[in-house]
Amino acid sequence: MPSPNFIFDFDKMGTQKDAATKNVVKYFAQASCPVVSANVSTTKRTSGVSYREMSLTFADSQNVIFQIKSSGDIFKVKLNGKDLAIRAQDDQLKAIAQITDRLAGGRSAFQAKLAKAMAATPAEAGLKSTVKTIEAQLIEQIAALDEAIAEVQGKLAAA
Repeated sequence: MPSPNFIFDFDKMGTQKDAATKNVVKYFAQASCPVVSANVSTTKRTSGVSYREMSLTFADSQNVIFQIKSSGDIFKVKLNGKDLAIRAQDDQLKAIAQITDRLAGGRSAFQAKLAKAMAATPAEAGLKSTVKTIEAQLIEQIAALDEAIAEVQGKLAAA
């Protein structure tokens, strides 16, 4: 059985030989959070620190991103785009348990947010007025005003 604390091989991340990524996926699956896809980005650099991002997408569409330094340590975790402070940084199994607890706790709110985003229509895209429809409306208004004027003139002539 693999060591409960694993270090990522920065050069092998994202390849078939990457055992640490497979172990992370396996531990999440054991914690009842099946991973649908695991992607590793190219090397990035921020504030003098080189890192790679491992993105894990779960069956319920939630997303966890690990930012992994070139030494193989996880230095930042994002859950659905928000930073997540990990309490047990030395024990990675406890850290995964904390992440799965947060995934389970925020599942209903995340699903509601996702449903709301999918149900939102683009800014009235299909209801734009064209010049022809505006022109037709104005012609109808002019005809109605002409009728009203003729009616009033008829009443004035009769009086």
